[in-house]
Amino acid sequence: MVSRRLFLPLAATAVVGAGALFYTRPWEKAAPSSAPSSVAVDSAPPPKAPTPTVVNPLLLARDGDRVLGKADAPITIIEYASFTCSHCATFATKVLPQIKKDWVETGKAKLIYRDFPLDRVAYDASLLSRAVAAERYFAFIDALFSQQEKWATAADPRVALSQLARLAGLGSVEIEAAFNNKAVGDAILAERLDGAEKLGVDSTPTLFVNGVKADHGSVESFAKALTAAV
Repeated sequence: MVSRRLFLPLAATAVVGAGALFYTRPWEKAAPSSAPSSVAVDSAPPPKAPTPTVVNPLLLARDGDRVLGKADAPITIIEYASFTCSHCATFATKVLPQIKKDWVETGKAKLIYRDFPLDRVAYDASLLSRAVAAERYFAFIDALFSQQEKWATAADPRVALSQLARLAGLGSVEIEAAFNNKAVGDAILAERLDGAEKLGVDSTPTLFVNGVKADHGSVESFAKALTAAV
């Protein structure tokens, strides 16, 4: 796992025994009894209704999210990742393709990507990804991770990123505007800050399945977390 500091400032069940009160009216005498009286008391508690699971709103689909899969899929996968994180690239290329095939494409789950840039280069990649058309967004993310070693270590990462962005349909003017979009940049940093302070995200990638942090080290371990959410 990769963890760094951001580069910018930024009921117990209660059982109640029922007691029985026996008494004699004042004007009557109690009849003699040859055997002690006994009263059966059912001490079993009533069944409890299941407690509904409360999911942090940050781990639900929100307006403006780009969603891979059916919007009404019963399982929601939230991924916090950094485009320069090698572990994120491994997850994207080794684990996620099979998860997409078995869970997303079958309508069982939907995937939402959340930016958690660990450095300036990852931040620039996030800026560009937000400028890509919605229908090309996840394909662009796939390209960023699959070609991470090339652009992230280039002499000028912005130039290398711009080349990928052109393949995703952005022109030179749009690319320059994306790099200088302060409003989008602020939203990216706010998303990262929310993840760190409100969800405890301290490394990348961090994945949640229906609000529960999930093991994602292999296809098998992540599929197990998805199955538990069904």
